[in-house]
Amino acid sequence: MGHVWHGEVLRAVCRIANGITVTDEVGGHSSMWFRVEHDGDQVWMPAIRIRPEQVENTTLPGGPG
Repeated sequence: MGHVWHGEVLRAVCRIANGITVTDEVGGHSSMWFRVEHDGDQVWMPAIRIRPEQVENTTLPGGPG
């Protein structure tokens, strides 16, 4: 498992809106996931770990599902 650090820039490729719901440590939750490029790989990242204004203003295509 890899790590992404605060402030690290990732490039989103696509998103899914109805994935598995995850809850963070303060009780926020989301079922949206983004496929991002990280260290030469494409990995899924839950929207709960992305700034809300970036999640709301996306025009990415839907991912596989």
